[in-house]
Amino acid sequence: MTMTAGAATIKAVKVKGAIPVDPGNLFWSERYGPTALKHVIIDMDPQMITNPMWPNPQTKYVFVKAATNGKEIAVHLTWLDPTRNDIMVRSQQYKDQAAIMFPVNQSGEEPPFTMGGEGERVNIWQWKATWDKEGAGSSGNVGMQDVEDQYDNMVMGSGSYYIYEPNGKLQMSSELKSGQSGSKDSRGKGGVHNGGVADISKRGSMVDFGMGKNEGVFNPGRATHNMLSDASMRRSPVEDLNAEGFSTLTTQATQNVDGAGNWSNSKWSVVFKRAMKTKDANDTQFSGGKTPMAIAIWNGQNKERNGQKAVTQWQTLQY
Repeated sequence: MTMTAGAATIKAVKVKGAIPVDPGNLFWSERYGPTALKHVIIDMDPQMITNPMWPNPQTKYVFVKAATNGKEIAVHLTWLDPTRNDIMVRSQQYKDQAAIMFPVNQSGEEPPFTMGGEGERVNIWQWKATWDKEGAGSSGNVGMQDVEDQYDNMVMGSGSYYIYEPNGKLQMSSELKSGQSGSKDSRGKGGVHNGGVADISKRGSMVDFGMGKNEGVFNPGRATHNMLSDASMRRSPVEDLNAEGFSTLTTQATQNVDGAGNWSNSKWSVVFKRAMKTKDANDTQFSGGKTPMAIAIWNGQNKERNGQKAVTQWQTLQY
């Protein structure tokens, strides 16, 4: 165990066999397994470089360790958080999140740790507590939280949140070109969309029984294959992104980062895992034995989002 206030070196433990993505697995235990007592404690700093600045983030430090089997690399984070914020459907709610960042170009000087810079692309892996709760990578759109999950006995009608969905022209996954991804909903004969509320005239009650889970053509984000709206496009609770400076964050077309989070005893533990090498030019390739790595953490209870977060400058991940 090492504690540092400056730049730290996280030495990935070399193991044989599969690396579990479950942060509660004994593999990641502090008492047992190959990664026991291998963590580094890194101080988190307030984001005070660009507006909106955030002088007092909730998270003050994070426990970091890593492992590699030569084919995959995984990073494990643990930090204190007395409140679990993994539901965000009301405007008053904010979610817990964590991210790690690497330069895409592993040669030359480090890019700015402020999400890279023009021509200095970074690869960001961002874990979202909401995606974890919704079963990203396994449950599809069925698991997505909606307004009905916060308000019981929602009634539909002319003033309702939901609208009856007529026959639509939502593009289905079977119609997409090779390499594209989109809604996994289906249509029956004649192009009738199978999701949504069904026929209002045949309903015996005006009480909402889950019709918001699939809004089809009335959900523009899902109809245009936006991962933030279409959970079936998510590989895991970790979003694979790129940036070249503030306000340039972009979701990658190919998602290949696995991950999972676990909240217990007022702490979050999160694992990020990916293959050491991929065929995606927008990915960081782990081949040189070490790489700069930066960390960011958002506390939902403290209303942290976007640039309002706790951050680190570049650390070193050795593998």
